[in-house]
Amino acid sequence: MWLAEEGKQYLFQSGTGVMYYPSTATNTWSKFLKKNKFPHVKLHGLRHTAATLLREHGADQRNIQKFLRHAKMETTDRYTHEAETVSRALIAPLEAMGPRLPKFAP
Repeated sequence: MWLAEEGKQYLFQSGTGVMYYPSTATNTWSKFLKKNKFPHVKLHGLRHTAATLLREHGADQRNIQKFLRHAKMETTDRYTHEAETVSRALIAPLEAMGPRLPKFAP
């Protein structure tokens, strides 16, 4: 059993502090992408996407650093990428999926 040590919290866990097997999140993400016919994107890439979107919407680097729990600002700087503004037509298919909460892990 993968119980969290005192003071540790796992992002991918059962809700009771029991960590999922390390490959569970990645495998579940891959199945989700295939099922919905999305291109392959590494799960970790979502952290970069989140940082970039936060920056594009006005968040400052210090708050992004806190959100991502980076010890060094240099790490956060690598996560926030300069990007061109995305057109509404490009993201409309994503919004059409709706804000439902899918179950990603068992």
